Amino acid sequence: MVTRVDDNDTVVESTSDIAGAAVACTAQVATAVSSNTKAAVPAAVSNEENGAIIDNSNNNNNNNNNNINDINNNNNSKVCRFLITNLQGGYGYANNDYHIDLMQSKHGLYDIVEIVFRILAKEGLTTDSIYSHLWNISFNKKMYKNGWRYQIGITHEWNRPPKDTDIDEGEPRLFSGLETPLQEGQKGKFGGESASFHYVLESITDVSPASKDSQAVTYPHVVKIANTISFQVEDDWVTPSQKLQCNKLRKTWVKFYSGNNSWKQVRDDHTRRAFIRGKPCAPVWQDELKIMGLLINADCKFKKSWTNIMQYAFVDRTESACSMRWYQLKKEDYRLKWYGRGKSAAEKISLAKRLAKSMM
Repeated sequence: MVTRVDDNDTVVESTSDIAGAAVACTAQVATAVSSNTKAAVPAAVSNEENGAIIDNSNNNNNNNNNNINDINNNNNSKVCRFLITNLQGGYGYANNDYHIDLMQSKHGLYDIVEIVFRILAKEGLTTDSIYSHLWNISFNKKMYKNGWRYQIGITHEWNRPPKDTDIDEGEPRLFSGLETPLQEGQKGKFGGESASFHYVLESITDVSPASKDSQAVTYPHVVKIANTISFQVEDDWVTPSQKLQCNKLRKTWVKFYSGNNSWKQVRDDHTRRAFIRGKPCAPVWQDELKIMGLLINADCKFKKSWTNIMQYAFVDRTESACSMRWYQLKKEDYRLKWYGRGKSAAEKISLAKRLAKSMM
């Protein structure tokens, strides 16, 4: 269960956990990318049918106007709920995840970033503002970049029109104006020198009317979610069905890596450059190192960490590969000392499980 709390960590209400949906997202990964190899994956096939064209311009215009009005009316009454996870500032990770509710017609991706920076400042995790550094934010597989336009003089006019990848105060990327309509499950990441976080569109609902016993909700609306993950190295953070899905995915990845499912570049005296079928290379170690580092700094043992945490988060890694990287990381003090700095051993374990959950 995902439990909501207020600023004093008092439970106010609970909503259904979305971990199951997070595990299903892992199945979308079907490529192994490295500097030397790249596996090809079949693309999805669209079954859309072309509609008939009717030579009646007046009727078409009227219908189009009605459709636009319907869309505008629907957007004005829709609330988008985003789940913010893995929230990290310059002084560490936030202890909680957050729900942010925004109006589909009035708000955009820039508003999410603004709100998150206010949360970071309130939690004491950063002293930077949204303007301190360049940053990027992705959503639904498209990347937007901030900081490449600027305002001129006292008129505050922008130096150039926005490109399709710009995002700033002048172009907040309203949800109602995105190229792809909003759908539940769409996700993205924010990255910059000041902060980073993951987010997912959890739901799109109608605005709830104010009742006699409660006041109308104003938007943006932010709710802190209680951290219900335990501080023990146990597998209590995954459900039995999620374990089965992870084990199935791991077998699929083992089969993928053992076959000639990629291409490798080779050189010879005649062609100088040629490609042959070969086994895929594993991806670069990234978020896995954070989880390993937190567990190592909490004095956890590898076998227990693998059995209860890592095997469910690292479905595309083998136990032997993780073991080798674990003991190698223990020798990399320059890297290891930053993981979980300032946190207790229990907090490091809980944070490692939260990060592991986000990787599923």
